[in-house]
Amino acid sequence: VSGAVLLEREQLTSGTTWHTAGLLWQLRPSDVEVELLAHTRRVVSQELEQETGLHTGWIQNGGLFIASNRQRLDEYKRLMSLGKAYGVESHVLSPAETKTLYPLLNVDDLYGTLYVPHDGTMDPAGTCTTLTRAAAARGAQVIENCPVTGIRVRTDDFGVRRVAGVETQHGSIQTPCVVNCAGVWASAVGRMAGVKVPLVAIHHAYVVTERIEGIQNMPNVRDHDASVYLRLQGDALSVGGYETNPIFWEEAVKSRTRAAGGLCLKTSTVKGYIPWSDDLRRA
Repeated sequence: VSGAVLLEREQLTSGTTWHTAGLLWQLRPSDVEVELLAHTRRVVSQELEQETGLHTGWIQNGGLFIASNRQRLDEYKRLMSLGKAYGVESHVLSPAETKTLYPLLNVDDLYGTLYVPHDGTMDPAGTCTTLTRAAAARGAQVIENCPVTGIRVRTDDFGVRRVAGVETQHGSIQTPCVVNCAGVWASAVGRMAGVKVPLVAIHHAYVVTERIEGIQNMPNVRDHDASVYLRLQGDALSVGGYETNPIFWEEAVKSRTRAAGGLCLKTSTVKGYIPWSDDLRRA
């Protein structure tokens, strides 16, 4: 990464990183994604700590996909076969086997589950800190409190628009390559170069439970049909998901709310909607 420069508009992890779930599920329908996730797991769980001496917060407590219909269970069987081809251990479990693995889970309406014992979670802030140290050791620069104000683009002899440089409040950087990692602000950064990024921000909520006896070391749970996840958080659960009627936040850049020095997406106007109500019966 020698020669790479990371420009951070404020401080690293002060945006949405600090409260992301940090879940890593290894199995996806795409073989490219399976390979990429396997690589990510190696980096996060082993290589970064060996290289930097810092811990990413990796916890290998396993992952559990639940199937509430026959079609979903068939999909999970295909995922297990794909995982086997790439060396990802996984097991399709019956409802009774699932209950043995996760006694607190309500399995009355389940057809089965897909269990991946080497899935887990990482600490988002810890992972970012570790990546930063590894990159700096290889010659990269990280500049905080340096928002990008513009991207210079030129047209070459063939009529192709190419990046020529980046403008900031503190000066310019000449470069032929820009990687847009701005998250919720990616669309705004793309517009600086005349590129439309198909990304919108939405209001999102997650809930952290009180202490639950017996929840320790239980796997994280994903219900694709209800679009919800249950993430182990010490002796409690973090419950999040993707609402079926999301509230789009089109003025994300202008209307952001600060909390603990970072970005907090406001969730005060939920119109009486209770997210993931279908899945509250799981506990």
